[in-house]
Amino acid sequence: MSTTRNLRVEDLAAAAGLSVDTVRYYQRLGLLAPPRRVGRHAEYDDHHLDRLAEIRRLAAGGFTLAQIRDLGSTPSRDLRRLADGSRTLDRTEVAERAGVPEGLVALLVDNGLLQPLTRDDEPRFDEGAVAMVRAGLAISNAGIPLDELVHLATDHAAGVDAVVRRAVDLFEVHVKDRADGDLTEVLHALLPAVVRLVAQHFHHTLVARARERLGDGDRHALAEALATADDLEVRCEWP
Repeated sequence: MSTTRNLRVEDLAAAAGLSVDTVRYYQRLGLLAPPRRVGRHAEYDDHHLDRLAEIRRLAAGGFTLAQIRDLGSTPSRDLRRLADGSRTLDRTEVAERAGVPEGLVALLVDNGLLQPLTRDDEPRFDEGAVAMVRAGLAISNAGIPLDELVHLATDHAAGVDAVVRRAVDLFEVHVKDRADGDLTEVLHALLPAVVRLVAQHFHHTLVARARERLGDGDRHALAEALATADDLEVRCEWP
């Protein structure tokens, strides 16, 4: 007859290969069921340990914590199927969904404009890659030659990479080594804040330069376009 172990949070975290802070963080997010209370003590069991293993497996498969929480009632066999990579796309699938030749996707990858999730013999991509290709196609369809757009995007990617490397250096010096406890919550707050900062800066700079260049054109069309641009909301959904 099998028995279920009663585990303190420290024992559960050690068995799962996680920190205590991470276990408690998952619980606050609703990813992990609350423990059983025995007097003043909280007791976890093997079901909690299995759930933590499942969370790690799904996260490794590309799921965000929010998606894992939403999949909480999905049967285990379906979760395993999803975590095995069925949500990722190969280069051909990205091209088909975006409605572009596969050669264009290859060009974007070779120039560092499209980042695969993996860099093995068969690179895999997420749905964000499809959205990026479609956005580039929309810009090209507006009249900008594709080769010039690729060159511009390559310069942008190089600049972004340099800035990101400096940002990571700052993080390691000023945040990582001074973080109190687990980094999970620090990164959960910091990453979307950085994305919003960069996106908003690019957005406002783009609008400002557009005003400078297009001010003598069709004022009504310009006003309508800039009003729409000013109302754009930069969203950053994070797990």
